[in-house]
Amino acid sequence: MELDITKCSIVCCGTPEEKKAVLPVECSMILPDYYPDVMKILRYSARALPAPVLSDESGETVSGNVSIEVNYVSEEGEFCFCGQIQPFSHTFVGEGGVAAAEAEAVTGEVSCRAVNKRRIDVHTSLELTLRTVTAQPRDFISMAEGAGAVCKSCSENVTVIAGEYYKSFTLEEEQETGYGKPPIGRIIRSSASAKAEECHVIQDKVAVKGSVRVKMLWTPEREDLSAPEEYLTSCFDFPVSRIIDAPGISGDDTCDVRLCADFPEITPNEDGSTVKIKVRVGAFARVYRQSAAQLVTDMFSEKYESNAESAPAEVISGTFPAEFSENIRERIEFTDSGTEIIDCWTETLPGPRLDSEGKICFGVKICVFAKNAEGGISYYEKAVEREAPSPAGKCRKAFYNLSASVISEDYTNGHGGTEISAEIFIEGTVYVISEVNALVSFDAFEDRPRRKDPAAVILYYAEKGENIWDIAKRYGTGRTKIAEENELSGETLAERMMLIIPK
Repeated sequence: MELDITKCSIVCCGTPEEKKAVLPVECSMILPDYYPDVMKILRYSARALPAPVLSDESGETVSGNVSIEVNYVSEEGEFCFCGQIQPFSHTFVGEGGVAAAEAEAVTGEVSCRAVNKRRIDVHTSLELTLRTVTAQPRDFISMAEGAGAVCKSCSENVTVIAGEYYKSFTLEEEQETGYGKPPIGRIIRSSASAKAEECHVIQDKVAVKGSVRVKMLWTPEREDLSAPEEYLTSCFDFPVSRIIDAPGISGDDTCDVRLCADFPEITPNEDGSTVKIKVRVGAFARVYRQSAAQLVTDMFSEKYESNAESAPAEVISGTFPAEFSENIRERIEFTDSGTEIIDCWTETLPGPRLDSEGKICFGVKICVFAKNAEGGISYYEKAVEREAPSPAGKCRKAFYNLSASVISEDYTNGHGGTEISAEIFIEGTVYVISEVNALVSFDAFEDRPRRKDPAAVILYYAEKGENIWDIAKRYGTGRTKIAEENELSGETLAERMMLIIPK
């Protein structure tokens, strides 16, 4: 055989698939003996925090925790908190071949009622969304020589997800509430957030460094119960670093990494001046590598009749890191004059997500506890939606890993309301999926020579916009030969003209 074909294998991915499941969430909280009786429920919420997806032969498992929080006022006017952590887990049955997976957990409408003074029932639902991308190697023609083969080639950028790796650990610290602060009476609210600040890919390992921030709102012990309650906040920052095992990874690979902090456990010590903090932290790394693949998109033979078969395929053609901050300013109005802020904080809503227009959409909820001049406590909240351009621009298909965290927050009391500002940090990676169409097979029939035109010169009257390759294929000659003979540049003709077709 004169014909010599070289093939290459590239990793093709399937169209990003989305699966959903709904789980019921129900709990009954019986107050411990040392908790005051419930008189009025101020605030209730259910927030879900999913862990990275675990894949095995049975499918993809989404698990995590739902934090159910209730703030209430006792019969004595005390501001109280009770909460419960409920784990969840659901396995989506799959067909295998998953290269990357992302999960989102969103709680539905929450109902809460005090059954009696010692029991609170909370009901909601949890909607799980799983997004996956599959990977499957496929052979395409990258080069052909002999038998008069003429090739039209292109170079395609291909990103291969080499693996996803996860490691969890528990951060346990003992901290003072703050110099000069009184002993702790009750903890009203707590939260934890984590941020990855740098990562390094080394042989078979990923090194991650970052920080974990824990905040709490609390009241001091009171000897005189008739005295008004005082509300204090404490904030603790902890540096963290971990090594994640990643077999088969080299220092030439690139890493997409994030840290996530679960809901914290904070326990005051007996003296009330220090607290024990326990937070489960997860370090997740998705490692990928990029290369260029030379593909033959069309081919014919100058000597023989031939047949080419092409096939479409989807590949991850590029990765675009997202890293930006967004400042949010909002105002919350108060109906009562003389209202004083007890606590103000910002919660990121589930997401962020990438919409069909290529924009990153995310939301936050601004939350406020306040008391009026008579000491009555109220809760206010306001949801805010924002969008920002994606670093990848508008793309037809994409897989993404995006997260939002609160960097800072502050408030200023004004007439009849409060001006609240927060800085939200968005980070992650957008994986753009493109379609390629390349040859998978080619046959040159050596027993069927191509019929040659007997004319000494072939003239072709081409129309504006015609493709030079298509003309060359029609007459069985090289595109480069036509371009050189007629002093052409580019792929298409800029105007109607007569071409000399070289034999």
